[in-house]
Amino acid sequence: MINPEFKRNLWLQFSLHRFIAMPAILGLIFLTLKVADSSFPGGISIDSIALMLFGGIVCLWGTRNASNAVIDEIRDKTWDQQRMSALDPWTMTWGKLFGATAFNWYGGIICLAAFAVFAMIRERELMLSAGLTLVALGILMHAATIALNLHLMRSDIRAVQRGGIAWAVVLIAVMFAPPFRANADASILWWGSSYAYSSFLLASTVFFAVIAVFAAWRTMGGALQITAISWAWPLGCCLLTGYFAGFSDGGGLLWIGLLFATGMTYAALFSEENNIALWQRVVTRARAGNWNGLFHNLPIWPTTLVLSFCFAILLALSGGDSLPFKLPRAIIDTSFLAVTIALMLLRDACVYLFFAFSGNSKRVGATTILYLAVINGLLPFLCKTMGMRELAALFMPLYADSGWIMIAIAALHTVLALVLLGWIWRRQALRAE
Repeated sequence: MINPEFKRNLWLQFSLHRFIAMPAILGLIFLTLKVADSSFPGGISIDSIALMLFGGIVCLWGTRNASNAVIDEIRDKTWDQQRMSALDPWTMTWGKLFGATAFNWYGGIICLAAFAVFAMIRERELMLSAGLTLVALGILMHAATIALNLHLMRSDIRAVQRGGIAWAVVLIAVMFAPPFRANADASILWWGSSYAYSSFLLASTVFFAVIAVFAAWRTMGGALQITAISWAWPLGCCLLTGYFAGFSDGGGLLWIGLLFATGMTYAALFSEENNIALWQRVVTRARAGNWNGLFHNLPIWPTTLVLSFCFAILLALSGGDSLPFKLPRAIIDTSFLAVTIALMLLRDACVYLFFAFSGNSKRVGATTILYLAVINGLLPFLCKTMGMRELAALFMPLYADSGWIMIAIAALHTVLALVLLGWIWRRQALRAE
């Protein structure tokens, strides 16, 4: 538990001045609020302010420190020294996750203690669950920030280099975090069973915090150049599918799985390293029958790509599951729609690899998005405005009036993308020779 990375961060985070200043300032704040509360009753309660201070110290400030734990080492060019150390991925993850945020947890624990004391004075319930939920939320945000920074550290995204990932995580948490105090007596129906709101919120936050810590550990292994088979990414997709499908009692399970697999494939495809040298290693191991080496070098996005085809085939065989959302227009048969989405995903992956193998790797993502926007949006819209609906379906398969035609057009797109990818692959191989 106490490892060199954790100790190093403790030395960086704590000094005698900071050790004394944090409880002194927080104590002064709570004393002022207590005096003001007796003089001006009816304002915001002290226990609520304690929660706000916890959010500011742990969730905002702590997330920024967790982000800087990685970004500062990249900026100062000390990451290579870290990578050459004898510390294993879990030791490094633990040390950065709780070491870089130790000072924030020091203040956060004081705030939680104040919250518990003042809540007991007011005879409020749900103190334990509310406190544990906040702790889990803090760990979730810190671990998610570290995982995202480690995953994107090789990219040219300026938001990563400037520490913008931390603020993105904070923004997502603010947007999706449910209120902690509203509907405290409500119940949540999940997979056919009813759960108390506070208990379900705590369990959900712990669940996502565990996934975030696990993701930080896996990405730390990759950052330390420890290759591993990519089984965690599709497992995460299945876990998220099972969690969110529970709110509809399993209705639309396959569709939710398809949507998660599609979204996670795009996210990994546009954020991973996909140069031709990496794929030459993969192909070389495949030709040599070295399947263990192949799976250790394979990026993570093909795993969810395969998973999306599995969900699409299951939907086609089952005749289509109930959709968990409303479509903007009538689709002849939703089972055809699932296969079409999977084929379009494969087509887009081939387009991305085509540009990745072409040369300038820094503009691959932007170039791919531009061309896909033209093919999927601009050209079909132009054809529709000119009254050529059949031609619009040729660019965007979802506009076709028949399910089979929809699949045929998507398959044609995929074949064309594969042909282009094969052509650029052979051209680059000839150059290398």
